[in-house]
Amino acid sequence: MSRGQYYSEEVREEARRLRREGWSLNEIAARLGPPKNTLTLWVRGIELTSEQRTRLYDRDVASNGRTRALAMEAHRKARQARITASKTRAEAFLDALDDLHAANHISAAMLYLAEGAKGEGAFGFANSNPQVIRYWLYLLRTSFSIDESKFRIQIMCRADQDVEELLKYWKNVTGIERHIRGTVDRRTEGKPTKRTNYRGVCKILYHDISMRRYLDALAQSLMDRALDGTAVA
Repeated sequence: MSRGQYYSEEVREEARRLRREGWSLNEIAARLGPPKNTLTLWVRGIELTSEQRTRLYDRDVASNGRTRALAMEAHRKARQARITASKTRAEAFLDALDDLHAANHISAAMLYLAEGAKGEGAFGFANSNPQVIRYWLYLLRTSFSIDESKFRIQIMCRADQDVEELLKYWKNVTGIERHIRGTVDRRTEGKPTKRTNYRGVCKILYHDISMRRYLDALAQSLMDRALDGTAVA
């Protein structure tokens, strides 16, 4: 309503009657039209009973709950839309790659740079995520001439986990049967594992020093070319 709107005495009396029956100001405004600040003046002095106040409170709580639920659902849909847009962009980028084989070499080098471990005569890659482990093995097996007999797995786990069960799980994930003795983190004794899907850490060892040197050199060359002239002494 515009400023200075006139309301009849009948409207004012109806507003007071509804208030005495326990209606909220929002309900009265929706029914009769006057804004809440006007209604506040009209119904001043009218006390609600405890039952009426309880009813209004419960209604507000329910309304707020519905509002929060709607907001959460809208947020979820917006987030899912952003995830879908990012996935579409990533898929388009991959579809445009001219040489997937070269891209896999680079991926293997950078993964090794970030997560790999050097050793005498062998190099390792460790992770707790089975998808990452599968991807690492995919990169090696599809990009290089692999001798499967040079693979070993090693399991690192918490004190309350069954090493034999974990070993069986990771053998199934990797397709690698040969293994070396794993390690148990003694710092976790007396501390139950909270993540129900945590399967420890699987370390993939490959006994080929030439491949390790190649991945090292490739990763270093990529960094050198990207950071040429920007290195900090």
